[in-house]
Amino acid sequence: SMFHTVFNLINLSIMIWLTGMYVKIVEKLIPAKHKEDEEFQLKFISAGLLSASELNIAQAEKEMTVYAQRVQRMIDMAENLVHSKEKSEEFSQLFSRLEKYEEISDRMEIEIANYLNRCAEGRLSNEGKLHIAAMLNIVSEIESIADCCFGCAKILIRKQESGVDFTELIYKNIDTMFGYLKEAMTDMIELLSDVEKVREVAIIRSYNKEREINNLRNQLRTNNVENINNKVYEYQSGIYYMDIINDLEKMGDYIINVVDTIRDHFRKHVA
Repeated sequence: SMFHTVFNLINLSIMIWLTGMYVKIVEKLIPAKHKEDEEFQLKFISAGLLSASELNIAQAEKEMTVYAQRVQRMIDMAENLVHSKEKSEEFSQLFSRLEKYEEISDRMEIEIANYLNRCAEGRLSNEGKLHIAAMLNIVSEIESIADCCFGCAKILIRKQESGVDFTELIYKNIDTMFGYLKEAMTDMIELLSDVEKVREVAIIRSYNKEREINNLRNQLRTNNVENINNKVYEYQSGIYYMDIINDLEKMGDYIINVVDTIRDHFRKHVA
C-alpha cells in the first residue's frame, strides 16, 4: 500500500511539472481543427430569445458585428488567393477555406434573420421594429460581401483553367483596390460595433473611401483598354483582371449600403 501511494505521488509530481510539455506533445500528435472553419456556431444569440425583446435586439447587434468580422477575414483570404500559385496545394486549401466560410456565412445570415424575425413577434416599440428592419437589411448586405469574396475565388479558377497570366502591373493594381476595400470594411465594422453612438466624421470617412474605390475602378477600367491596345498584356488577362476589380468594387457598394442604413436609421444618435 505504501509503495503504491509513493508511486502515485511521484507520478503526480512529474505530471504537474511537465504538463506544458505533455500538452505540446498531444497537440502535435492530434492537431486541433480551426474551430471557426469547421464549426458553425453563433456567439451571442445561440441560447435563444431572452424575456425582453429590446434586450434580444442588443444581442443581435453584437452577433451582427461578429458576422461582419468573419466576412472581413474572407477578404484577406481572397487577396491571398490572388497571389497563390495556381494548381498548388496552398491555392486549393485557400479556395476550400473560402468556400467553407461562404457556406457558414449563408447559414449565419439565415440564423440571425430568423432570430430578428422572432424578436419582431414580441412586444416592441415602433423604433424597435424599425431597428429590426434596418438590421435585416444590414445582414443581407454583409452576406453579399461574402458572396463577392467567393466570387473572386471563382474568377481565379476560370483564369487558371484558361491558362491566363497576370503581369506585375495587374497584381499591383488589384492589391491597391484590396487595400481601399479593407479600409472601407474596417470603417464599416467600427460603425457596427457601436451603432448607438455613430459619429458623423466616421460616416463621412466611409463615403470618402467609397468615392476612392469608385474613382480607382474607373481609372483602372480606362487604363485597361489602353494597356490591351498597347499590348502591355493579353486581352484575356485584361478581362479576368477587370472581373476581379469589378467584383471588389461591388463589395464597396455593399459596404456603403450598410453605412447608408446606419445613417438613415440611427441618425438621431449621430454626433
